[in-house]
Amino acid sequence: MKKLFIILAILFVVSSLDAKVIRRSTFEIGTKASLYIGDAVDNVGLGLGAEVVVNPMRSIAFRIDLTELLIADNTAFVFNHGGSFDALFYLPTRTLNLYIHTGFGLATNGNTALSVRGGVGLVHPWSRSSNLFIEPGIIITDRENAPTDVTFRLSAGARFGIFR
Repeated sequence: MKKLFIILAILFVVSSLDAKVIRRSTFEIGTKASLYIGDAVDNVGLGLGAEVVVNPMRSIAFRIDLTELLIADNTAFVFNHGGSFDALFYLPTRTLNLYIHTGFGLATNGNTALSVRGGVGLVHPWSRSSNLFIEPGIIITDRENAPTDVTFRLSAGARFGIFR
């Protein structure tokens, strides 16, 4: 009986939230610029990339980073710095459009590196099928024959809806 009361209380609280809902397209293509600070990029790096976001449900989305051009190590240009697969969990808030992102990545430039990533994001509707976003996060990377790196990432960009 106690469990039933707790479940009903949670359902009441969630249903009484006056959440602001953004209408997102089912498929979105995004462009972004990322600032990396940490050991994995020798202190500071800049990335320019593209992503695809699939929104199968209202509160959950999946993102695949397609490609990224990383400018780091003074003049080193690395194409396809590493792909990643992330899940985005949209939070039901009243005024801000927030989400939590988490996922993993794989990079194979030189040696293989597996990364675990996570952070938060803020979405601002720009037009009916376009959104601007900013996304701070952290990336923990484990490389072959090297110590584990921790990198802070700040990404900003735009996502454009393809299918509604």
